[in-house]
Amino acid sequence: MYNNKLFFYTLLLALAFNFLAPVTISHASGLGDIVKTLSSSTTPAADNGGLLTPLLNLLFDKILGPLLNIFHSPANNTGNSSSGGTAVLPPVHHAPPDSSGALSGKVIVVDPGHGGSNPGAVANGTRESDNNLAVGLKLRDRLTQAGARVIMTRDSDRTVAPEGETLGQELQARVDLAENNHADIFVSVHTNENPDSSITGAETFYGSGKTPKLAEAVESALINDTNAVNKGTTPETFYVLRNTTMPGILVEMGFISNPAEAARLASDSYRNTVAQGICDGIVDYFRNS
Repeated sequence: MYNNKLFFYTLLLALAFNFLAPVTISHASGLGDIVKTLSSSTTPAADNGGLLTPLLNLLFDKILGPLLNIFHSPANNTGNSSSGGTAVLPPVHHAPPDSSGALSGKVIVVDPGHGGSNPGAVANGTRESDNNLAVGLKLRDRLTQAGARVIMTRDSDRTVAPEGETLGQELQARVDLAENNHADIFVSVHTNENPDSSITGAETFYGSGKTPKLAEAVESALINDTNAVNKGTTPETFYVLRNTTMPGILVEMGFISNPAEAARLASDSYRNTVAQGICDGIVDYFRNS
């Protein structure tokens, strides 16, 4: 029995010396280099299914591995091991969208144009009212995350005034929501059209005789985020702009009459981008006011 043990230990020491001796450990060598050298030598081609492979597995998996702590290092653990004592790394938490409170305390009315029996422009298989509402809801979520109190003139496919009222009453109902809630700004979201189907681009209107600062900030951010054709900012006498007392804008996101732009405006990903661009412009406006 003693002779068998002596033979076994002698064999293990010989094997260890045989595999460890060629490994040159210099100042620049790392443990990873040693591991690579050792592990690449654990399956000799000349073994042919004999005793050498089990002995090598025993040497590296059961003796040298645990002794040198190189084959089951916690640094290489993926967190799926069931063995005890292994530290599991915590999950990575990504930062949420803008929740910095940049718009904290601000009251913003978001007005998706048209709705209900008034779909607005209809072209290329899409309706303006659907685009306006989809972007308006996405804009609401982003403004809320930034700390604003957001009031929607509508959050479904409906009119704001009771169905059957005149257009003037419909528009006044939108103005009333902004005035009665003492909104800081009024943002109306629309989709444009033109008999010339080649025309594309986004533009932002503001009340004639009023400050263009909000319109300029939103148009700049919207173009920056979407890369749409920049049609600039223009003063206008639209009902909702001339009858609101707070700064107000009417954003024309693009031309539904252009087939390519209509397809983009019907895309959820592009709607997200448009909403983000308008939100970025609003944040810039308040930061610079």
